[in-house]
Amino acid sequence: MSVRQISVFLETTTDGLMEFTKVLQESDIDIRAFSIAEAPDFSIARVIVDDFERTQAALKMAGYVTSVTSVMAVAIPDRAGGLYEVLNSFTEADINVKYTYAFTGRQKGLAYRVFRVDDEEKAIAALQKNQIQIIDQEDLHCSAEGGCL
Repeated sequence: MSVRQISVFLETTTDGLMEFTKVLQESDIDIRAFSIAEAPDFSIARVIVDDFERTQAALKMAGYVTSVTSVMAVAIPDRAGGLYEVLNSFTEADINVKYTYAFTGRQKGLAYRVFRVDDEEKAIAALQKNQIQIIDQEDLHCSAEGGCL
């Protein structure tokens, strides 16, 4: 129960980011989550998309260097303390969070976060024990009938 995150090395310029998103737009790819971290000479964009395979093909054709990481996506009740409950589940199971960032969803009353953790199997068990909804790759794909989170 994980999703595949694509990391892409970009020039640290507005044009570099714009060209990257243009490749996705021209391939009709919906960015579901996006984070960018900068380094002195480049940036690393982390993206989660609705169609992983199509994205990989489009980025490869455009000449981008990418890497793929397994991360967890979680639906959290959109209320005070929702994130605390997820983090408390991790703490109780002795799981370290390497990084986290938010992503968009279309279901009212839920907030969505991506987590990179040190032990994904233990994290899944901890979240399931606490009845916290885990999102998988298939949940991110939007159908023509509008079926997506």
